[in-house]
Amino acid sequence: MGRVSKRKTAGIHSEQNVKVRRYRAGIYARLSADHDERKNESVEVQIEIARKYVEEFNLKNTEEIIDIIDCYTDLGKTGSNFEREGFLRLLQDIRLGEINCVIVKDLSRFGRNYLEAGNYIEKIFPFLGVRFIAVADGFDTGKEGNENKQMASEIKNLVNDMYAKDFSKKAKLHLKQRREEGSYVGGPPPYGYMAEWSGKRRRLIPDENTVDIVRFIFEKFAETEIYTAIADELNHRQINPPSLYKKTKEVYYTPDAGAYKGWDKSSVERILKSETYTGTLVQGKTSITARDEKNRIHKPEDDWVITKDAHEPLIDRELYQKSVEIRKKMKERKASYNHPTKGYPLGENIFDGVLYCGVCGRKMTRSSYVQHYADGEKARLDGYFCLNSGQTKIKVCPDSNRISKNELVDILLPFIRMEFAVFLNKPKHYMEYGKERIAEAVKKAKARLRETEAKLRRSQEEESCVYMDYRAGKIPQKEYVAFKMKQADILEDLRKQQESQQQEIRALDKLSGKYMAAIKALLKLKSGKELTKDMIEAFISKIYVYPGKRIEVIFTFTADCMEGVK
Repeated sequence: MGRVSKRKTAGIHSEQNVKVRRYRAGIYARLSADHDERKNESVEVQIEIARKYVEEFNLKNTEEIIDIIDCYTDLGKTGSNFEREGFLRLLQDIRLGEINCVIVKDLSRFGRNYLEAGNYIEKIFPFLGVRFIAVADGFDTGKEGNENKQMASEIKNLVNDMYAKDFSKKAKLHLKQRREEGSYVGGPPPYGYMAEWSGKRRRLIPDENTVDIVRFIFEKFAETEIYTAIADELNHRQINPPSLYKKTKEVYYTPDAGAYKGWDKSSVERILKSETYTGTLVQGKTSITARDEKNRIHKPEDDWVITKDAHEPLIDRELYQKSVEIRKKMKERKASYNHPTKGYPLGENIFDGVLYCGVCGRKMTRSSYVQHYADGEKARLDGYFCLNSGQTKIKVCPDSNRISKNELVDILLPFIRMEFAVFLNKPKHYMEYGKERIAEAVKKAKARLRETEAKLRRSQEEESCVYMDYRAGKIPQKEYVAFKMKQADILEDLRKQQESQQQEIRALDKLSGKYMAAIKALLKLKSGKELTKDMIEAFISKIYVYPGKRIEVIFTFTADCMEGVK
């Protein structure tokens, strides 16, 4: 009876002394990115061809059966690379053992990259035990004699690869020609414009709904020279940002659209940097490789395709040039800020990882600058602020929230001294005390773990003995099944205990390290007058800063915790 059960599990059964092998097939269909229906059958047609092949195959064969498990499709995807959603899902099901046969209409639908297609068909699929069938090409790795067709499949894959490269080259030439003719070949038109076809050219035309907003952005920037001032004003007026306008076609925010997603510095800067608003098209700045669509190549400026007077301008050249000069000045000013000041290097951020805004919960950002005093003296001053505070776009943190490093240290140092006043008098005593308590706790935890592991071994040995008795016919199957059901629960409980006790020991080891670090930090605190990063990490889990320079401290260890060494 045991042997029969194994055969059924393997998916091969005996019927009138004939072994039938069943394949679990996945049909793969792909529609090319060029969408040329005359050359490119729809995925429905490809799937139907594969289904019909399977029906005829099952009628003709008595020793092999193909069951269709699922269909995997990729729409508008190039065959020159295999980073396709449907194909990756097929590979995942193959790895899970749900599919062991792949059927395609022909090799070109599988892929046009000669090297990768050949690698899958000749190496990866055979290694995974997967049968590959290309219906129109008569290619089937499950049939004897298909080794003779290997050369033919390699030639077809090579032709497909050459086709993909040739098509890519022609597409790039066609794209370059359209750019040089002044046609807009980008995706969605920039904010302030719409796109329409004029003969064979795609031209940009002003979007009357947003033209005035674009002009306002350039004029306001010339006046204020601040990106955030413009963003704040647009947010104050509840004007939808470009991404939301593109989606809803609503210039102003409406409550039924959900939470307001306002403008920020980057969205304003993108508009100010675009020469498109002067009537000039600048295209071909980047390109993608045929083999990897994800990686963009940034071309040198000499290779850009620039077409002047390609469409109606929204602003004059003089206003745009003024924005260019302001942005250049801002860049130079920022570079001077970022330049390290000689003799006053940036110090260690001792509060990194523990300092948070008490209002919105965001991690506080450090600001550091060199202060020049009237007497010629200089000093580097550090402070912390919340990026969300005071913004018009984000309402969760409306008030300004900032604190200097000196103010924070002045508050924390006496606070820590007060919390651990008892321990500052005799830190070495508590070092020995803590070591003993933790070592004792670890010893007890390890003893409990050894006891659990012993029970686990005994249960496994008992299970092995009962199984041998069952195989020898000493106990009936009913009794063995009842034992197994009960034993499974016992083993599961023991394994949970084992895992819990192992976690307890790891936690105690971690506690030991933290406790010793805290004691060492106390020794430093006793002899020194400055806070250091290791002191902060030893004592404090989080610090919340509130407007008005109020703080809340969450200690890693409290006095009570150290007293009990829990």
